[in-house]
Amino acid sequence: MEYQRDASRRIRIGVVGVGSHCYRNILPTLTFLPVELVAIADPDTAKAEWTARQYGAVSYASATEMYAHEKLEAVLLCVSPQAHPALAQQAFAAGLHVWMEKPAALRTSEVAETLAARGNRVCVVGYKKVFMPSVLKARELLAARPDQPLLSILGVYPISVPENGRDVLEKRLPSDWLANGCHPLSVLLSVAGPAVSVTVHRGPGGAGGACVVAHENGVVSNLHLAQGGAKFQPFERYHFYAGDRAIEIENARRLSYQRGIKFQYATDTSFAPPGTEGGAIVWEAQDGLNTLDNKAVFTQGVWGELDHFCSAILAGKQATEATLEFALNLTRVYEGALLSNGNTVRIGSGE
Repeated sequence: MEYQRDASRRIRIGVVGVGSHCYRNILPTLTFLPVELVAIADPDTAKAEWTARQYGAVSYASATEMYAHEKLEAVLLCVSPQAHPALAQQAFAAGLHVWMEKPAALRTSEVAETLAARGNRVCVVGYKKVFMPSVLKARELLAARPDQPLLSILGVYPISVPENGRDVLEKRLPSDWLANGCHPLSVLLSVAGPAVSVTVHRGPGGAGGACVVAHENGVVSNLHLAQGGAKFQPFERYHFYAGDRAIEIENARRLSYQRGIKFQYATDTSFAPPGTEGGAIVWEAQDGLNTLDNKAVFTQGVWGELDHFCSAILAGKQATEATLEFALNLTRVYEGALLSNGNTVRIGSGE
């Protein structure tokens, strides 16, 4: 990581949309990226002007106006999913690389249209949890033992899938399943690979239940929909099972690698036998020091997604994580879950 002021080459970027999320999370993260913020566009011109002054940029009322007056290389779209497809396609047509917030769109067809318009431009969608250090570490640990491949995943997240799923899709209704359901789904897909089917079972009253995702490689993911109970901490958990190994992520900031211990059921008397070959290895964010690795923009993957976007541009290569192809598969899972109602919905995993 290099600070913006130390970068030898900075990407000239514009930002479309400077609402609360962008102002709190995206703009501050630019300090740690090789970029130069040139311009900001937002129909709320007072907000755009004030924010532009703060960051030494120029403000515009629209992306169209910004593209006409500024020489940019890339744009960050911090707007609603309803606006993503048209704005992304407009930016591609202007020759710009695009990072957009999650989710990529309301429907699979819109993601496919955006993908078709991408050409050779770099595009990353802000599925931040794909880039959480804890998730990246889990992927590293799983890859280190190809003789013990991943078998199953359990995720726990306080969310539910609407019962009126067909109406949500046909009437393009907003839902928490769209806005935040993509977070746990992105973890499952980034670790286990593309999905081929999804089945949703609901608890009493429609709240809670389970979203079961079958992956191309045979792995089965079970996302426990923990909506409906009292609010609790940690907020979310993930468990990955691979042979005699297990990996646990708790609240993004603590990862445990359970390697098992040598144990004889009828005769052993200690849960902590001699040696260090078995047992757990634990990584945990420590808040005693004001270091970057403990800041939420790093532990939650916000910096990681933007760094991946910038690195791909500077290398002249396509992104490999949280791409539009990835978004297409994830949106198919989102749609399939809305239509499931206890039935298994087959989904396409390719483009």
